[in-house]
Amino acid sequence: MKWKTKWLLAFILVLGIVGVTKLEELGIIHKPVSQYVTTGQDFLVMKKWVASMLDNPEDELLAVNYENSLLGSYESLQPFKEGVIISYPQPIAIEAQRDGLVIFTGIKRQTGKTITVLYDDGDEVTYGFVGSFSKLPYTSVKRGDTLALMEEEALFFMVKRDGANLDASLLPAYLSGSVE
Repeated sequence: MKWKTKWLLAFILVLGIVGVTKLEELGIIHKPVSQYVTTGQDFLVMKKWVASMLDNPEDELLAVNYENSLLGSYESLQPFKEGVIISYPQPIAIEAQRDGLVIFTGIKRQTGKTITVLYDDGDEVTYGFVGSFSKLPYTSVKRGDTLALMEEEALFFMVKRDGANLDASLLPAYLSGSVE
């Protein structure tokens, strides 16, 4: 593609996005398109669409045993910012709780090295204060895949469900697997 064609396509794309947001503001479009794009739901739709084209079976049954989950076997849990700080007796490997997509790996001012995963059920889970990353951004993950390794005995943990943070009082139940 020539550079003029690329610029023209980019201009049309930007114009389309601005136009859709204006139509949404005026009430002509009743679906929250801008919220849909900014919350990461578009990644889930694209992932499911590509998986359906590749004929990957998504309806496999998998038995889950939360009793052996290292993430749920913490020593203490304290509220911190929009999530909690969880302390463990020793550093652990942070594993994917379900199938999903890594949407962020990097360093944040508040939580240091941080990895965020958007799970297929819509939950966006952030793990902070990790030591090293095992996955890159926009990498698909399966249940049990190692996301990161802890170097310290503390971990920042935050869950967003439907665009809102889960309350810190619900996170112990979430870690044990009893919050749906």
